[in-house]
Amino acid sequence: MKKVLFYSLLLMSSFYAQAQEALTLDQAKRMALQSNRLVGIQREKVKENELKVLEAKTKNKPMFLASGTYLFNGIKKDLELPMGAFGQVGGTYLPQQNIPLFKGKHNLLLGSVAAYQPISQLGKIKVGVKAAEADVRIAETQVSKAELEVLQGVEKLYYGMLIAQKQLDEANANVQLTQAKLYDVESALLAGKTDEVYKVGLQAELANQQQKVVQIINQMEDYAADLRNVLGVQDTTSFKLADVHVEPVSIQTLEAYQQEAKNANPDVKLANQTIEKVNYGLEAAKKDKLPNIGVVGGYTYQNVVSDLPNNNYFLGLNLSWDIYDFGKRKSQENQRLSQKKQAEEYLAYTQEDVAAKIGKAYRKITQSQRLITVANQAVTLRREEVRMKTNAREAGLKLEKDLLESKVNLAKAEQDLYSAQLAYRLAVAEINTLTGTR
Repeated sequence: MKKVLFYSLLLMSSFYAQAQEALTLDQAKRMALQSNRLVGIQREKVKENELKVLEAKTKNKPMFLASGTYLFNGIKKDLELPMGAFGQVGGTYLPQQNIPLFKGKHNLLLGSVAAYQPISQLGKIKVGVKAAEADVRIAETQVSKAELEVLQGVEKLYYGMLIAQKQLDEANANVQLTQAKLYDVESALLAGKTDEVYKVGLQAELANQQQKVVQIINQMEDYAADLRNVLGVQDTTSFKLADVHVEPVSIQTLEAYQQEAKNANPDVKLANQTIEKVNYGLEAAKKDKLPNIGVVGGYTYQNVVSDLPNNNYFLGLNLSWDIYDFGKRKSQENQRLSQKKQAEEYLAYTQEDVAAKIGKAYRKITQSQRLITVANQAVTLRREEVRMKTNAREAGLKLEKDLLESKVNLAKAEQDLYSAQLAYRLAVAEINTLTGTR
């Protein structure tokens, strides 16, 4: 058992001793935001949607089209109207001679340049731009949500490791106390003043305490692996965490947090922005009923038909209208209405869910505050107990075992206080995340 304890303590010490400088919580948050790939993807989506806005804005500008065709005509043959093709009139053939209609050529060339300026579609294009801008706002909100989730995850891992460290201190103190008790029993056995069963019982208790030490170290290694993954560092990277000094923060009323979440909670913002986008889609579907009218103009060149002008230009209006579509547009409009109802229901659900989570986080804050008050009193009394027993031990009035028992109780009280303080900090961080505050 001693070898197991030694190996476990060696793992713990190697894990923490290799790092030269303690990693603070703020440093961990910055590293996580910089290296998190999901956050990077969401940020890139913002850029993508910004480019889509630029694309949508170009649709109200004129379109310029150019086309050209070159053909090599292998067999060249002239087309003529032969003399007398219409018969005789008064003894005269009509026509009186061959009339060339088409002169064959080997090289044929056709080309045109045209421009189209939409007119009636400008309203729909404007709605499309607004929808694209709504996508940008949705992407930005998703970035904020992803960042808040990363920060909250870092805090949970960071505080979890610190709490585990305090639990390890308590577990090591219990090991020392059990070893002291076992030493006393072994001494009593040599003097014939006790029974062997007490020694076996203490050995079993020592094994249990050593098992707890190993379990806590395993848990700390899992926390560390998860934290390295979040921070984007190599698996072989070792670090130690700087302690967190927990100070009371200004707590608002529950109603204030609920009101703040209505405007700033990422999920609520996403639901509202989805409704906004669906409304634009509904507006665009209604505008599909209008005919498409635009100005068209251009220039053409040809050398195929000699009787036609080689160069020409045109200018006019273009009209297209899907008069009857067998209910297609109506179906699309009804789809948008259904999407709007779904988005409104999801908004209501999200608001209720966020309100419940804020209420739960707020209760955690108040509960943690009460625990901190009681735990502080316990730590103060346990420290006084250790001080008094230390003086008594130095005066020869107390045994080492008695002092170790008080130190174990102090370690337990300190661990309870630390856990309550970090639970308070986590609850504050959670309610900040729910209200969109970093």
